[in-house]
Amino acid sequence: MFKTNLKIAWRSLWKHKAYSLINIIGLSTGLVACLIVATVVIDELSYDHQWTKGDNIYRVLSVNSNVKGAEKMPVTFSGFGPSVKKDMPEVADYCRASVRNERLQLGNYKEGIAFKALKAETSVFRMFDFNIIQGNPQKFVKGYTNLVISKKISEQYFPGQNPLGKVIYNLPEYGKPGQYLITGVVESIPQNTHLRADIITLNEYAASENTLPVSGYFTFEPVYVLLKAGTNVSQLTQKVNKWYEKGMGKKGDYSTQFQPLKDVYLKSDFPAVQDIHGSIKNVYIFSAVAALLLLIACINFVNLTISRVFNRAKETGVRKVLGAGKTQLLIRFLSESILFFVISFLLAIFAYPFLLKPLETYLGHQLVSNLYSSAYLFITICGVLLISFCTGLYPAWFLSRPKPVVILRDKISSDLQLNFLKKALVVGQFVISVAIIGVTFIVHNQINFMNHKDLGFDKNNVLNISYTEWGKSARSFKQQIKEIPGVESASISDWYPTSGAGNMSRTIKVRNEKMDVFFIQGDADLAKVLKLQLKSGRVFDPSLSTDAMDADSLISGSSKQTLALKAVEPLLITNYTAGLLDMKLNSKTDKFEGIPVGIVKDFYSESLHNKIKPTIIQAVSNPQWGAMLVRVKPGTEKQVLTGIDKLYKQYYPEKVFKYDWISDQLNEQYKAEFKLQQLFTCFSLLIVFLACLGLFGLVSFTAEQRVKEIGIRKVLGAGIGDIVGLISKDYLWLVSISILIATPIAWYAMSKWLQDFAYRIDIQWWVFALAGGLAVIIAFVTISFQSVKAAFANPVKSLRSE
Repeated sequence: MFKTNLKIAWRSLWKHKAYSLINIIGLSTGLVACLIVATVVIDELSYDHQWTKGDNIYRVLSVNSNVKGAEKMPVTFSGFGPSVKKDMPEVADYCRASVRNERLQLGNYKEGIAFKALKAETSVFRMFDFNIIQGNPQKFVKGYTNLVISKKISEQYFPGQNPLGKVIYNLPEYGKPGQYLITGVVESIPQNTHLRADIITLNEYAASENTLPVSGYFTFEPVYVLLKAGTNVSQLTQKVNKWYEKGMGKKGDYSTQFQPLKDVYLKSDFPAVQDIHGSIKNVYIFSAVAALLLLIACINFVNLTISRVFNRAKETGVRKVLGAGKTQLLIRFLSESILFFVISFLLAIFAYPFLLKPLETYLGHQLVSNLYSSAYLFITICGVLLISFCTGLYPAWFLSRPKPVVILRDKISSDLQLNFLKKALVVGQFVISVAIIGVTFIVHNQINFMNHKDLGFDKNNVLNISYTEWGKSARSFKQQIKEIPGVESASISDWYPTSGAGNMSRTIKVRNEKMDVFFIQGDADLAKVLKLQLKSGRVFDPSLSTDAMDADSLISGSSKQTLALKAVEPLLITNYTAGLLDMKLNSKTDKFEGIPVGIVKDFYSESLHNKIKPTIIQAVSNPQWGAMLVRVKPGTEKQVLTGIDKLYKQYYPEKVFKYDWISDQLNEQYKAEFKLQQLFTCFSLLIVFLACLGLFGLVSFTAEQRVKEIGIRKVLGAGIGDIVGLISKDYLWLVSISILIATPIAWYAMSKWLQDFAYRIDIQWWVFALAGGLAVIIAFVTISFQSVKAAFANPVKSLRSE
C-alpha cells in the first residue's frame, strides 16, 4: 500500500508542475536556511563542552564593590589560585591561563610568524584534555619559556625532524627576544573553546606572585580553578570571601564569584580581556530566525495545499464512491506531503556542504561539528519527518473530509473554516515578514548611529602603530615621523581609542557613591593628534617642560599609579569630569593633587555600549612605551605608510611594523552588531521571498478558481485595473492587518535589544511605516503579476463550457 501511495503521489506531483515547483522551492529554501542556522547554533552551544572535567572547572571573577553596580571582571589577583588551593580543601587544582599574541621566528621568516598563544602554567594539562603526542610538557624546564606546538605546526616547520628540544626566539612588542624551548607536541587545540590558540606557552611564577596581596601594587590575570566533585559552589563562594576578608584584616574592595567554564563563552561580556566570546542572546536570535524561516515555508505548504481542495474535490469524491475510507484518503494525501518534504530535504542536504565554507568565513573560524555527524544527521532526519507529518496532517485531513454529495453539489466553496485558515496563514506570514524588515532597519539605524556619532575626537586618518617599547630612541623616532610629508602630528600614548576607558583608574567617593575615575597618559601632543575640542583653558604645550611628568621617573618609580595620583602636575579634564568632581581651572581639588589647566569636550574612550567615564589626561615627557598615534593628511596614506615602514626598520630592525587605522579599530568594536545586521538582511530577504512565493501560489489558484467570474466581468466591460483590484484587495487588506500586528512585536523586541547600548537611537514610527509600505508594495507586485495575467486571458476560453 505504501508503494502504491508513493507512486500516486509522485504522479500527482509530476502532473501539477507549477504547484509542485512552488512548494519544493519554498520548502527547500526554508530547510537549507534552517540547517545553516542550526549549524551556527550547534557550534555556539558546543564551546568548552569537550573537556572531561569541564563540569568542575570555574573561572574566577572579581567583583569591584567600590563601583556602583558592583562591576565584574574576568580576572583576579595573580596569587589567588595558589593561595586558595592551599587553604581550601574544595579546590583540587588551579591554572592561570589567557590567550595572547605571539610572534615566533620559525622557518625562514625573519619577521616571524604571528600565532595565538595560550599562556598558561603546567597545571593546564591536569585540568584540560590536551592530547599530547610527543614530549612531557607537564614537566617544566627551567631557564626557558616552555613551548608546546601542535602537530600541524610541527609538520609544517619541522618536516622530518623531531622538534623537541629545539630553541626558537620570539619577537616581542616590548623587551628583548626571549628563548622558547619546545617541550611538547599536541593535537590541535579545539576550535570550539574560548581558549582557542595555535600554541601553548608555559611559564613559572615567582614566589611573590603565588601569594595573595593585602596592600600596595598587585597584578590581575585570568585564573581557573578545578573544584572537587560535589562541591557546593554557593557555599564555597561565601567561604572564600570571608577567607579573603580575614587575610586582609578588613573588608576588601573585591569579592569573588565562580563562573562555570561552560558559561564563559556565551555568558560573558568582557571584550577587552576575552577576545573569543559569543552571546546567548544571539543564540536565541539565530534559533528564532531558523524557526521563523521553517514556519513560513510550512505555512506556504499548508496554504497552497488546502487552496487546491477545489481541484482535488472530484478526485476525493470518486475515491470515496469507489469505497475509499477516510483513513485511506488521509494516508494518501499525507504520503504526498511527506514526499514533498523528502524531495525538499534532499535538495537542502545537497546544497548544505556548499554553504559551509562561506559560513566558516562568516564566523571567522573552522566548524568543529556540523549536521553531517551521525548523531546530528539522525536527529535532523527525524525532525524533518516529524515536521512533514505535522505539517501535512491538517491538509490531508481537510482534503479527505468532504462527503461525495457535498462535492457533487459544489458546496465546498462556502466553507468558512477554509477561508479563515487561509487568511490567518497569510497574515501570519506577513507578520513575520514585516517584523523582520522593521528589525533590520532598526539594527541598521543603530549601527549607522554608532558610526556617525560625534565621539569627541576626530577618528579619521589616524594611524595607530601597535603598542611597543620605544626605548631611548622614542623622541628621535617620533620627530623623524613628523617630518614625513603628509604627517600632521604624532603622539606616544599609553592609551588609544578602543583600548579601554584609560590605562589606570582610581576609586573615589562622589555624592556618597563610589566610582572609578580613569587616567590617560600620553605625551603633550596627544590632544592635538586626536583633535580634542577645547572648552576652556588650554591644552598641554610641548615647549613647557612643566606640563609633563618625566618618563624616567615613571620607570624608576615604585608605582606608576601612585606617582600619577600624588604628583602635582597639570591636567586636562573632560567637561563631564569637571562637573561631576566640581573641578575648576587652575585650582587644586580635594579629589586629586593635580591642577586642571584645560577642559575639553567629552569624548568616548570606550564603545557606545558603555556610559561615558570621568577621564583625566596627564602628559608624560618622552614616554618610552605605548602606542604611537599619527595623524595623516587625507590622500597621503600610502606614502606615509611607506615612509614610516622605512623608518621603523631603521630604528627597530628586530621588531615588526604593525599598525591599524583608528577608524577600523572603532568599527571592530561593533563586529557582532555588523554580523547581526548581515544576518537580518540576508534572512529578511529570504523570509520575504518565501512569503511572496506562497502569496504568488495563492493568487494563482484564486485566479484559477475565479476564471469564469473574471471572464463575465470582462464581457460586461471590466478593465484590467478592475480585475487587478478585484483580486488584490482581499490580500492587501490581510497585509495591512499584518502590519498592525507586527509593529508592536518588533518594537518590543528591539527596545529590549537596544538596552545593551548606553547610547542608542529612539525607535521612530516611520521605521515600521517604511517596513509596512515595502511589504505592501512587494505583495502588490506579487499579486499584480498573476492578476494581470488573468485579466489578459481571453474570456471566450473561460466561458466556452457555459
